[in-house]
Amino acid sequence: MTIKDLIETQKAAFREGVTRPYEKRLNYLRRLREMVADNEEELCSAINRDFGKPYFEAYTSEIYTVLHDIDVHIKNLRGWMKPEPSGSSVATFPSSGLVHKQPLGTVLVIGAWNYPVNLTLMPLIGAISGGNTAVLKPSELAPESSALLADLIGKYFENQVLAVVEGAVEETQELLAQPFNHIFFTGSTRVGKIVMKAAAEQLIPVTLELGGKSPAIVHTDADIPTAARRIWWGKTMNAGQICVAPDFALVHEEVRDQFIEESKTVLGDFFRDDYITGKTYTKIVNYDHFNRLNGLLNSSNVIFGGMVNEETRFIEPTLIDASWDDEIMQEEIFGPLLPLLSYRTAGEMASRLTEMSEPLALYLFTEDSDIQNFILEKVPFGGGCINDTISHLANANLPFGGVGQSGMGSYHGKQSFETFSRKQSVLRKPVWPDPGFRYPPYDEAKLKWFKKLF
Repeated sequence: MTIKDLIETQKAAFREGVTRPYEKRLNYLRRLREMVADNEEELCSAINRDFGKPYFEAYTSEIYTVLHDIDVHIKNLRGWMKPEPSGSSVATFPSSGLVHKQPLGTVLVIGAWNYPVNLTLMPLIGAISGGNTAVLKPSELAPESSALLADLIGKYFENQVLAVVEGAVEETQELLAQPFNHIFFTGSTRVGKIVMKAAAEQLIPVTLELGGKSPAIVHTDADIPTAARRIWWGKTMNAGQICVAPDFALVHEEVRDQFIEESKTVLGDFFRDDYITGKTYTKIVNYDHFNRLNGLLNSSNVIFGGMVNEETRFIEPTLIDASWDDEIMQEEIFGPLLPLLSYRTAGEMASRLTEMSEPLALYLFTEDSDIQNFILEKVPFGGGCINDTISHLANANLPFGGVGQSGMGSYHGKQSFETFSRKQSVLRKPVWPDPGFRYPPYDEAKLKWFKKLF
């Protein structure tokens, strides 16, 4: 079946209402849950073969997160689908208003390689609970995961409801030429612009989950051992290949030296059994990314770390003494290199951050509520944590998304349902009373009455 034929088949199924009823949506969600739970080992093994992600990381960040979000949708779907009453208006009295949540239609989800299960299936959960038919395009940079998802979804779902299209640029371009009702893309800002441009040609709405240089700010009153531990936890997870990884550390000059020493201690504790790709640590996904990161490393002033192994695509977590103009500070790193910069005042720090593009995440380590409020008011970012990193993604009650160059739209939990639904306003009015002053012919007397009443 060609891509065009597949889309036409899914659109026909949507028009027939195959995915619209509550019972159908619930059944598909349960089927997706069964698919993930029953094939946990196969999915984790495929991810490991793609880029050596350890089983614990794969399960906690790819399997558990998806299962948890499905459970949230199963539990709440009936309530989310109920029409919401609106406020009344004197201009339409007597009447009542309801806001219905309708499916969008046939949607496209383009996943990312760094979390090939999570970032492909998490948006899909919202597409299903929203009552849509869907096409998934997994990343070709994680071929083992892509092939397994295609095989499993082909076994658990009819392609008129859910299908996978594998491939690279050519297949993606063909998909982007199809008349989808929504496109959900996770990836780089560069490719996000391409997706948005293609969607604009057909006025297709998009959700873009991109990235950026997410700062980890450490203020003078921070608990430095905890800050170092949590920043390096976020930076070493998936070898830093995460869109919300701390991209650089911005540390107050008074605690800079302490942060460096604590960082050495933390990494020694984390990897006391050494860096073993596939077991204790993740390798870089391919040689293009490895060479890019190695080039940044070679042009940087290393404080500690910096070991590499080209054969295993290993790059050691590395702390780098950086300045704002350095090459490593110009684009998202997407790897285990952590530039360290310092600041003296909160105003100086906020000024520097607002000169940059809006990041997908921001992490602030301080107990000072004034500093917290100052940063939240002054610095735009998608989402983040105070005294932690990355954990905001694990709370299904928190919408996840970017702003500006880091993306548009959000998902997770109820927000995923909202993203893949459209609001349809309906006003109901009785046939009586039916005052005549609103109908032509109009004159000065009717206008005076209208002004008095409203």
